[in-house]
Amino acid sequence: MPKENTTSTNIEMLLSDFLIRYGERGRAVLEAAIRATNKLAQSRSGVPSLPGDFDYRSLVEELGVMGYSYNPSPILRILEREYGFIKTTLHTSRQRWFVFSSREIREIIENYIINTRENLGDADPDLLITKIQLISVMPEKIKTFLEKLTTKNMWSEADYKKLRKLSKEELPLLRKIYKKASGKDDESWQNIAREIEEIFKLLNKVIVVAYRRGSEKVGTDDIEELEETLEKFAKDQP
Repeated sequence: MPKENTTSTNIEMLLSDFLIRYGERGRAVLEAAIRATNKLAQSRSGVPSLPGDFDYRSLVEELGVMGYSYNPSPILRILEREYGFIKTTLHTSRQRWFVFSSREIREIIENYIINTRENLGDADPDLLITKIQLISVMPEKIKTFLEKLTTKNMWSEADYKKLRKLSKEELPLLRKIYKKASGKDDESWQNIAREIEEIFKLLNKVIVVAYRRGSEKVGTDDIEELEETLEKFAKDQP
């Protein structure tokens, strides 16, 4: 059940709780929702009412413009079911529309987004560069791939090839970012560390599966090298 959020103070507390728990991903989805809402309102001025404030497709487009490529569905479900910030107004096989649960909720979220954007000029340059580095490796795609590996009955040569590339390119950068972020006390840095920890947890599961699949014949000679690389990476995890 959504949490109670009838007063400005409660809404702000819930927003703070949400951002602490879901960090950069949560903030990005909120901003994309606000951006999509404002664009749709401007483009459809004078036209009959839309089914909602924003739709899934427009939100994904805004995330893309902002430089993100992950699936916002899990965050949208959390915003609706746990926090009550949004509601589904239309859900078909081709489209899904949402509204902010109240004007007050939308205004508080929008004010937070605007204030955050205005303060970017004062942000730590090292933090901004680190965020760009994290975005560049597309962590959501990494998590999706690792999740699939933990559930597949058989890994293909393509799976091993992609995992080898991941272990030699993206994972070392994530390890470097994690070591930097986890040593900082600032909440923004801790949000980055928590996001990478989710990948570490999945990686541990993949390593277990990799050893279990060690005897499988998949037409590759690189399984032992891959397992050694993953095991070496795992030793540096929290």
